Amino acid sequence: MLNKIKKYLASRFYHGLIITYLILVSTIIIFSVDVFSPWHSFTNKSDSMNPVINRGSITIVKSFPEYQIGDAIAYYAQIDGQEEIITHRIKDIGGNVYTTKGDANAVADRELVKPRLVIGKVVFIIPYLGYFITFAKHLPGTWICIILPALLIIFSEILRLITELDQNKQAEK
Repeated sequence: MLNKIKKYLASRFYHGLIITYLILVSTIIIFSVDVFSPWHSFTNKSDSMNPVINRGSITIVKSFPEYQIGDAIAYYAQIDGQEEIITHRIKDIGGNVYTTKGDANAVADRELVKPRLVIGKVVFIIPYLGYFITFAKHLPGTWICIILPALLIIFSEILRLITELDQNKQAEK
């Protein structure tokens, strides 16, 4: 039994699982915490920018000193008394405000966007990764994606140490 466990722990499959787990956790951390200022990432929660930005996509935005008509920007907006982050395209610039519109929307947004509310311009889109990040941020997802695999890795490493200790004891006899 212990030999089978040892072979498994030494296998490429096991090391591949650990590397996959580390990539998974790193991805969750990178897209959950703004650590790369002036770069930010957001999960798109609506279909208003289809087909360019689908629901569940991660949008990477970067702040710029100015924005042009046609730029897709992320900005803060008040929706039903809650602060939300919206990603829409600039349709017009008038004075010191932007008129925006979602690509899938028929009409422009009623609220004008002040430059101080703009977070940045969309520079990269990662389709569907937002579903996973959103799932991982909630308790069941945290357990399934982070804690459970970590416990399995810790348990397998303990078994590996026990196996090595048993082999050392047998070698000393």
